[in-house]
Amino acid sequence: MPHSPEHPERVELDPTVVEGFRATFLQRYDCYPRQLPQGSYVCVKQPLTTRLLHDHLRGKVTLGAYALDAQSMAQWLCLDADAETQWLEVLKLAGFLAAEGIAAYLETSRRGGHLWLFTPPLTGRDMRRFGKQLVAAYGLSPSLELYPKQDLLKTGPGSLVRLPLGIHRKSGKRYPFIQLDGTPLAPTIREQVALLGSPQRVPQDFIEQVLAEIPHEEPETVELPAIDPMTLSPADGKYLSERLKATISVWDFVSRYVDLDAQGRGFCPFHDDHHKSFGVNARANYWHCWAGCGGGSIIDFWMKLRAARGLDDSFTATITELAQLLFPG
Repeated sequence: MPHSPEHPERVELDPTVVEGFRATFLQRYDCYPRQLPQGSYVCVKQPLTTRLLHDHLRGKVTLGAYALDAQSMAQWLCLDADAETQWLEVLKLAGFLAAEGIAAYLETSRRGGHLWLFTPPLTGRDMRRFGKQLVAAYGLSPSLELYPKQDLLKTGPGSLVRLPLGIHRKSGKRYPFIQLDGTPLAPTIREQVALLGSPQRVPQDFIEQVLAEIPHEEPETVELPAIDPMTLSPADGKYLSERLKATISVWDFVSRYVDLDAQGRGFCPFHDDHHKSFGVNARANYWHCWAGCGGGSIIDFWMKLRAARGLDDSFTATITELAQLLFPG
């Protein structure tokens, strides 16, 4: 596959551009995967810093990108073609999607390539359902690897893909993004980084259309137990934040402020929403917004609501007010 001749030390990096690149690909910053000389990865349990990102793009180190964040949410789908025949299938899918106005980003690699689709935040399960249905609907080989590989994180940070535009430690090459006709997405690595900092995302309506085409699914089985408000107690947990989250389910708390339907969907209170892009997962006990407003626990929700009201949205101020609301007297 083609690789960029641009010398890594000459890649000039604007901090704003690097921050956009980080936001596009990286789901978590509390740890990061680092590629070893033979091509495998090791998880480094230290914060992912801006300096490391600069070093990755300059070719000094090579990082990976975990597909899920700590709450098992994803914002991209990656199809990995490890052979020429699979790469031709991926190109075919990119062409079909382009005809429907959907931007698919094609990245070359050592043995084939990757197709990236950037989306509003989705649960790992919905992202995988979306990807599997695309593969089935367009007649692609089911042997294509799909990332994320997990619906839900159970142990460890889960599956990863090499963070684009670094130097592959095994081949010593940098693999650029290309267009359908094989020409570079942009002439230089610096310009590709800038474009990927603000990619075109797959519209929520298209995602829901694809998910609606799934002919039949077994009922969702998630090992996490449903949260029963009757079993929650403010005495559970050593820290105040733990006691707050143990006192009331996310569904019961959020439904005080958002009108939820039977599926837990409602209009997001954090942006001008016309498509019910806000949801609560009662079984896993978290909320999320598919339009990009985030998600998490009742603390995350109240922090976001305080910010929307122009109030102090610090962690301390948030849990102090929550304690007053949930532990009166």
